[in-house]
Amino acid sequence: MSSKQPVLLLVLIETDTLRWFVAGIDLEGGSHPLIVSEPGNLQPYLGVPVDEQVSFLRHRLAGALQRGCDRLWGRQMKPCQIVLLTDGPYRDADPDLARLVGQHFCDWMTNPPVVSGMSRGLFEGSAPLEWELLAGSLEPERLKALAAGVDHLREALRSDEAWELIPNKPHTAAKASVAADA
Repeated sequence: MSSKQPVLLLVLIETDTLRWFVAGIDLEGGSHPLIVSEPGNLQPYLGVPVDEQVSFLRHRLAGALQRGCDRLWGRQMKPCQIVLLTDGPYRDADPDLARLVGQHFCDWMTNPPVVSGMSRGLFEGSAPLEWELLAGSLEPERLKALAAGVDHLREALRSDEAWELIPNKPHTAAKASVAADA
C-alpha cells in the first residue's frame, strides 16, 4: 500500500468577490489548484450578527475543506496542515471576524493542525507572500513551502480553467420567495 504525499491544504478567501479557492501545496512549494467557488458564495454572512457570521463561515469553509480533502485524496495526497488565508478583513464585518473564524478552526481541528492568516494584496501583483498570523502556528519549513506555493498559484488565480468550479446553491431567501409566489 502506497502512502499519500503530505501537503498543505490551503483555503484562500477573496474578500472583495466573497469567494474561496482551495489548493494543495506540497512541502517543496509546488502548487496544485483544486476547486473554486463562484463569486458571492460567502455573501450570506453579510448583515447578520458577528456570532452568526462566524457560524456561517465556519460551516461554509468546513465544506470547502472537505471537498479539498476529497480532491487531494484522489491525487494520492493528504493534508498535513490546513492553512486559511484571507486577503484582508471580511467586507462589511467586524474587523476581528477573520481571527475569530481562524481561531475556531485552530481550536476544533487538531489533526491536521490549522493555521490562519491574512495577506493584504494576496490576489494582486507578484510580491513575495507577506502575512499576518491570526491563529495557530506554522513551522518555518512549511511557511517557506506556503510562500513558494502561493507564488506559483498567482497565475492560476487568474485562470478559471485551472480550477474545478463549485457552483453556488440558490439562497434560502430566494427559495422562500419562489415558494411564496407559487
